[in-house]
Amino acid sequence: MNSSQISEKLTAEGCSPENFVVNGHGSDVYSLRESGGTWSVFYTERGVDEPPIFSSRSEEEACQFFYDFIMRMEHWHIVGFYKEKAAAEAMESRLASVGIKAIRNDIPAYHTRNDTRYRVFVVGKDIFKFKQAFGEPQVAYA
Repeated sequence: MNSSQISEKLTAEGCSPENFVVNGHGSDVYSLRESGGTWSVFYTERGVDEPPIFSSRSEEEACQFFYDFIMRMEHWHIVGFYKEKAAAEAMESRLASVGIKAIRNDIPAYHTRNDTRYRVFVVGKDIFKFKQAFGEPQVAYA
């Protein structure tokens, strides 16, 4: 496996592209990048690269480490973002009706105190079941 293949392979496994970047720059993601002949895996927080958790002169070895590392993560995919709790509960029911487990992760103070937003996620490959049943997620941030 090489760096040009890894993103596609991880996405095909249900990994969220919001969690990683290959040969690029991101924020709050795990990165695989080559510099000066060394491949490094590291976390980038708010655009600042942390020290590498793995380095190798071998692209294949670094890609395998990165793949294994990212695959161990639980990948959440947002499929709903709502102002009303009832709308989130309706999405949870729709998901359950097609055998998809939902995860709710609400924001209790979105803009101000007592301004709750209700988020619904699916995990890993369940994003493919979601897309098959409902199409692409239409998430509007209210």
